[in-house]
Amino acid sequence: MSFSENVADCEGTLVISCGEVTPESIICKILQVESLPEAVTSKSNLKGYSWSFTTKYYSSKINLFAVEEKVELDPTFSESIKAVIFYFDSKKLSSFEDVLSWMDTLKNIDTEVQLLVCNNCLDECDNPALERKSILKWCVENQYELVELNPSPENEDEDDENFKSAKGYDRVIEALQSYTWANLVMKDEKFVDESPKKESAEGIRESEDAAKETKSSVSENNKDSSSSEEKGCKTMNVDGEELGLEEHLLNNVLNGEDPGGESFEALFSKFASMKEKAAGLNNEEKKKYAEKVAIAFWRAMGGDEDEIEGLDDSE
Repeated sequence: MSFSENVADCEGTLVISCGEVTPESIICKILQVESLPEAVTSKSNLKGYSWSFTTKYYSSKINLFAVEEKVELDPTFSESIKAVIFYFDSKKLSSFEDVLSWMDTLKNIDTEVQLLVCNNCLDECDNPALERKSILKWCVENQYELVELNPSPENEDEDDENFKSAKGYDRVIEALQSYTWANLVMKDEKFVDESPKKESAEGIRESEDAAKETKSSVSENNKDSSSSEEKGCKTMNVDGEELGLEEHLLNNVLNGEDPGGESFEALFSKFASMKEKAAGLNNEEKKKYAEKVAIAFWRAMGGDEDEIEGLDDSE
């Protein structure tokens, strides 16, 4: 089955459900509406809905595609897809296996935002493959972010202070809005085609504050790296090769390489997957990784090296 559509001016997101929740209902949550508007594209088992949104700094317009079953996507359409959202039932192994069955279909799509959504993942369940640590490990290995719509309170408590973010569908929306879509238009500056993107002065100041807070949290973490274990938090050791999701980007910034002057935006667009990576580290690894991220953000913003003296970026 082939699919070919004219997606000239809009990049898009695939929304796929491997559970009882329909792709259309997920799109309703993203659009924050009770019922869907008329589809802007419709063919076979794929329908597209337009989403225009405005944030504090910019506005953009993309398409959200509800996918009912596996379809063959032509190269032109595939190139326009920059994000994919999977929903699965975390209580059914068959639902997660359905997600896995899609990987070959999507292997030629270069998606920058990849979300795996479910109601919640349990620390312990009847099937070890569905336990939270197993799902997180798969996400780390495949560069997906796990988004729980109703996370267990204990799992919320385990989130590292350096990587706080929105929850549930708010996080889904936040992740999509954090990506630099091709037709993004800054509120206070003109943005045309692929010219370098610029942050407003206020946005940079807020980002600098966030970097300083990260540095402060890291320093506090140095004082007692075992605090999470004392609280009974579960950690997961993951092989170093599996944790290299953003290593190339981070190392480029740490080594002073900034092609096009866009390293800060590139780092920001990958923040969600950095958070997911941190969730799979033990205490010592998490501390070192947080230091590395803090240094990279600071340098990407042109921060004074004296301000980060003492943080170790040699790892």
